[in-house]
Amino acid sequence: MRFLKLPSVLHGGQIHAVDINSDNTKVATAGKDGLVLVWSMAQLDQAASAEQGQGALVQGVGPLETHHNHALVVSVVRWSPSDPSQYVSGDSEGSVYLGARKLFPFPAQDPGGVSAVIDLSWSHDGRLVAWSTADGKTLLIDVANNTFQELSRLQHLDTPVIQRSVLFDPTNNYLITLGDDTLIYLYQYAYENGQYSFRLINKISRLINKNPLNVHYKRISWSPDGELVSIPTASKNQTALISLISRSKNWQNRISLVGHGLTCEVVKFNPKIFNSSETDNDNIYNVLATAGSDRTLAVWNTSKDTPIFLLQEIVDHPITDVCWDRTGTTLFISSLDGYLGIISFEKNELGYQVSQEVVSELAKFEKEFVKPLNHKYETEQPTGRRGNANQIELVEQKNSTDMLAPVITESKEEVKDAAVAEPVVKQELKKKGAIIPEVLAPPDMNEPEPQTNDDILQSAMTERLSKQPVAKPKTITTAGKEKEKIEKEKEKLEKQKITTKNGKKRIQPMLISNGGSKEDTKVESSSNGTKISTNNSSKSLIEFDKPSYSVSERFYKDNKRSKQDDGSTTKKFKRELEPIKYIGSPILNPNTSFAKVRLAVPKVRLGFQITSKSDEDTFVLDIKNGSGNETKPSRITYFKKDKQVWCDFIPRYIHLATEGSLFWALSSSDGQILTYTHASGKRLLPPLVLGSPISFLESHTNYLMAVTSIGELYVWNLEIKKVVLTTNLAPLLELSNKYQEDGLSKSDNITMCAITSSGIPLVTLSNGSGYLYNKDLGIWQTITESWWSFGSHFWDSSEENSTKSSSSSLFSEETSIIELLEQKTNEEIIRKTRTGRGKYFNKISKNMIMKEGFENLENTISISHLENKILCCELLGENKDFHKYFITYVKRICELGFKAKLFEVCNHLLGPQSDEDEENEVDTKWDPMVCGLKKHDLLKEVILACAQSRDAQRILIHFGNKIGLVEDPQPI
Repeated sequence: MRFLKLPSVLHGGQIHAVDINSDNTKVATAGKDGLVLVWSMAQLDQAASAEQGQGALVQGVGPLETHHNHALVVSVVRWSPSDPSQYVSGDSEGSVYLGARKLFPFPAQDPGGVSAVIDLSWSHDGRLVAWSTADGKTLLIDVANNTFQELSRLQHLDTPVIQRSVLFDPTNNYLITLGDDTLIYLYQYAYENGQYSFRLINKISRLINKNPLNVHYKRISWSPDGELVSIPTASKNQTALISLISRSKNWQNRISLVGHGLTCEVVKFNPKIFNSSETDNDNIYNVLATAGSDRTLAVWNTSKDTPIFLLQEIVDHPITDVCWDRTGTTLFISSLDGYLGIISFEKNELGYQVSQEVVSELAKFEKEFVKPLNHKYETEQPTGRRGNANQIELVEQKNSTDMLAPVITESKEEVKDAAVAEPVVKQELKKKGAIIPEVLAPPDMNEPEPQTNDDILQSAMTERLSKQPVAKPKTITTAGKEKEKIEKEKEKLEKQKITTKNGKKRIQPMLISNGGSKEDTKVESSSNGTKISTNNSSKSLIEFDKPSYSVSERFYKDNKRSKQDDGSTTKKFKRELEPIKYIGSPILNPNTSFAKVRLAVPKVRLGFQITSKSDEDTFVLDIKNGSGNETKPSRITYFKKDKQVWCDFIPRYIHLATEGSLFWALSSSDGQILTYTHASGKRLLPPLVLGSPISFLESHTNYLMAVTSIGELYVWNLEIKKVVLTTNLAPLLELSNKYQEDGLSKSDNITMCAITSSGIPLVTLSNGSGYLYNKDLGIWQTITESWWSFGSHFWDSSEENSTKSSSSSLFSEETSIIELLEQKTNEEIIRKTRTGRGKYFNKISKNMIMKEGFENLENTISISHLENKILCCELLGENKDFHKYFITYVKRICELGFKAKLFEVCNHLLGPQSDEDEENEVDTKWDPMVCGLKKHDLLKEVILACAQSRDAQRILIHFGNKIGLVEDPQPI
């Protein structure tokens, strides 16, 4: 592989696009200066293969042609797939050129509908050109038939969304666009009788959840066989992904490539298909190049999730476009620093190119997945079920605009005559006055037959036209308009309601002000018996939601009666059921209503299984949730090698389950705990009602722990069937600092909640702190915190036990509880800083230790940390860790010269030595054992371990004499 870039700065310092024509002879570039430069591919290949070393600047390479069509920045240029001499280019003014010919805007196009070109693409047959604009439109031109049409109307969006990328597929069946709304729009098109039809068949979502800021361009790409579509900038959290969508897998994501930091906007498939072996076709893959504003170029093998190679900072500014030559051995890149880069590969460096037969087989395979244009695709319905999309909406070429049609404009004389004739008509209508409806009296049999409405209208029009002055021949258009008005008025009158009475027609009058629409009328009787027609168009039937039971019953009945009395509709109302009357209102638990702690509750799963760890054979507890009521209860089954041991049914949802040494415990979604014996499934206790949904349910040996959603914590000993402790998690969540007057505020999350074999609850938070509950003192105590990680020499930062973090093996015999909690603290620190604990604390320690008064900061923190570790080991019963930390502690205080602490430790281990001492030590209740060790044996070990410390020898000799380890020196 070789990389070089041309020595001269092109296009005013910014290249926005680069592309190679279909016969691999010319390369086109475009950019800031509004020019399109055409280069000789042979000359560029010769420069790329020059033996001048990697990164050499080649002199004497210049463009073959220079085109000055555009006045502003050229954002994209693309060669025709069928004609190697034609290219299409678009600029920021909205102009699109086919070579030197201006395609858009054409003469009949509205100048106000032109916006900057974002991206542009040719169809594979070289007939259609589609591009997206800055006003959110996707436009289409048929170059062969010179027709123009808009595709984006199929999206039915209230607010247009800019499509950053537009691309036809190589099989001539699909068009795909990528918008700023994180949706991927997929169109299918086909030709029938020489005319195209486009249809929007899919909106692909859930691939992009965030749009990078300040991204003005994106380049998607199809694989040469049309199977894969690569989508750049599919950001997940803080990482840029390149998603490969598979057509054969119903446009689902097949793989995601991660090789860029936060920005990747350009992707391009190699036009060739490769194989890892020269003879076998077992591992066929595509090659993909990706780049972006991170100035990094990566080349991928689609059968692997790691790049073939990665070139970082190869240019000084963002990469805007990449393209492969037709042989698949040369890659061109353009960037905003104005340099054109060329990367050439050796033969078979990317793999072995497959034969043309294999390519034909793949193309035949892909053609089988193409459905007809009228196919009814399954769509997701609001009910959650999948159904057929019955409505098929197409954009057809027969409705397109002819770009070569002449522009029709009215002459000045015609416009002037029309302006003169129009006031004459308006004046005649004004003299006649408005038409006012009248009440028709019953006809007199002796009166002559009245004229029909058609006769009256015809005579009125004849009289008006006879008085109108004769217009010149140029005013024929105005007379035609008058004729159209007469026809419309006749149609309106014909639509009026006609009734027959006494053998004569009667026409119901109609107001002109309502535009001839039929309004609902209500007939009322006056005192003299005359029927008056009043317009009740303002009244309409309004549907109300049924009020809750807390609303007054009288108001509910009045509202119901008013709807029945309304005469605007004859619909018969369904009788509503009366609300059920209860003896009293339901009473809520005040703890739930006013609790300051709200913990998340796990979602109810359809079914789950727990494998037993305590039995030699394979035992499985299987939970299948029903509908949460009596009609379909939840099923709890205990299996032994697929054979049912016991079973139970519960009319509630089961969402958590745990296993103790002799019991199973399950919690329901309404806050009840069910307990069963391990072997037979006999109920161990009646259901425990906690009143709130349960967030954590843990067990160890005979102890069961539950934490409710309002922070209440319970621990029971199910062997003796008694509660061990009840407390609350509120003190750990810093409510005094986080609480606000206007409501709750977000505090630290609980990352782990567990219980030890001695029934001690353990809790870790997202701030890195770990706590245990001391039931003797009735309070929470701190085990680990990030401050000790900052300054202690004895903080365990190793990750050798990081694999023992599963809840099932949380407190096995090999696991140290304190080391586990310290690993939890390390994880939270790394998660927050993203730079690693060492780098993060190195910056802080340098700033702190250099200040006056903080010289012994690390030593002081280390001693404090060791003391806390020893005390916690004593509470948790961690005998092995206690011995290790205790010996380390006494050695350290001897090295630092803390004689008072050493004397106090040794004195406590020595205990009372006489009857008088025992009387003085009665109140302390001295225990000769600590964590399974004899204190005198531990004192001997301390004396021997610290004997080399010269400053502590006097103290050690004193206590050595007390226990007989050291004899008094004999006087000379």
